[in-house]
Amino acid sequence: EAINRRKKISFECFKYNVKKEKKLKRDEPYVITPLHLVWNGDYYYLIGVYDYQNRLGTFRVDRINKIPTILKEDGIPAPEGFDLNQYLNTTFRMFNSEHEEVELICSNDLMDAIIDRFGEDVVTYANDMESFRAVVNVAVNHVFYSWVFGFCGKVKIKGPAEVKLAYNKMIENAYKNMSK
Repeated sequence: EAINRRKKISFECFKYNVKKEKKLKRDEPYVITPLHLVWNGDYYYLIGVYDYQNRLGTFRVDRINKIPTILKEDGIPAPEGFDLNQYLNTTFRMFNSEHEEVELICSNDLMDAIIDRFGEDVVTYANDMESFRAVVNVAVNHVFYSWVFGFCGKVKIKGPAEVKLAYNKMIENAYKNMSK
């Protein structure tokens, strides 16, 4: 109803603690303008614009505590240039974070997987006889890194340097934790 009426909503989200108890994620409710409900990876997600900044937020619907309150205030528009399909293609398992342009080196046999993930308009270049480069705009976070890792070395992060460094650090931490 709030999406159709273009109104802001207020709601609380919870997470589980180690005792499997529901605990609110923060003391104050979220206030957003809801834009879309999407089904992704066996869950419904609410995509909206935060009230206090022109930034998108993604919330798992089943983790919203109680029915959201529809506020009287008119909603704010989506950020300029927002494209739902692009957002879905660049956000891994709906875990949103800052988006960044990342260059990947991919084995030639992964072109289908890259197009499936980023769409047919993904920018690609020949790299060598066995690989190609893909320039993608992605939400850079641990979920993106796990997606890269899932290709068992057939996808490498070429740059930017800080993204590559963060990925390497995540792998090192995982290895250290396994050897304990």
